Amino acid sequence: MIERFGVKAINLPKIGVFVILVMFAVLALYPIAFMAIGSLKQSSEFLRDPLALPRDWTFFDNYRAIWIRFDILRLFLNTVTYIALSSAISLAVSIPASFAIAKLDFPFRNLLRLMLIGTLIVPVITYIVPSYVMMANLGFAGNYKSVVLLWSATSVPGNVFLLSSLMRGIPNEILESAKIDGAGYFQTLGRIVIPLSLPGLITISIFNITGWWNDLLVPLIFLQSDRQMTVTVGMATIVGRLSTNYPLLLAGLLVASIPPILAYILLQRFIRQGLVIGAIK
Repeated sequence: MIERFGVKAINLPKIGVFVILVMFAVLALYPIAFMAIGSLKQSSEFLRDPLALPRDWTFFDNYRAIWIRFDILRLFLNTVTYIALSSAISLAVSIPASFAIAKLDFPFRNLLRLMLIGTLIVPVITYIVPSYVMMANLGFAGNYKSVVLLWSATSVPGNVFLLSSLMRGIPNEILESAKIDGAGYFQTLGRIVIPLSLPGLITISIFNITGWWNDLLVPLIFLQSDRQMTVTVGMATIVGRLSTNYPLLLAGLLVASIPPILAYILLQRFIRQGLVIGAIK
């Protein structure tokens, strides 16, 4: 009866889904809005009413203080350097290992894959102490090399789990044709496997980079020099250094959260492709 007069019927399930999605969006955006508004306040005003809008707009005073006091450019440079080194080592190990598990036939292949997957359920905190002892024996304790090695090593199982599932979808005929044409193992990887696995490689790189960028525990324990600290550690220790200046802390946390947010917004298309491509034959 309603459609006869040119009015579409109300789709209640779609409205319910829309309302739920809006609620989740508000929950996700609220912390960012809270940090943005709180970073514009003075410390006394924030302690008086953290949820109110700023009355005395200080604009970028807190951000200027972060720039001057904490040498944030150095913290960013440290973090980018550690992440770049970790990504290079992680991919250099993960790509050949994933291809071997997915396409090569060798003894104990399934056992090796199960062992790698099993490490994914182990909490990070359980191997912090053994890792620190190992790094100390290697002479890397208190050095950025310990963070790079630990980051890259702990990312390999997850990388192999996703990439090996993705590489199973590569037709064997393509690999056999490359072998007939005289392509070796590494030529096959570089010219066929890596280009076909590019969405998955971008996906795991984004996950690893955002995880390493937000990592507080490992750099805080393994780096002892302030000049080697990452941006997350540097911003998270503002309150301990400057008493209860929470607006300055919020400004630092907001600055530290901008790069991973931008990375996800700009590269979300590759994330979606990487998550579904392994399921498509």
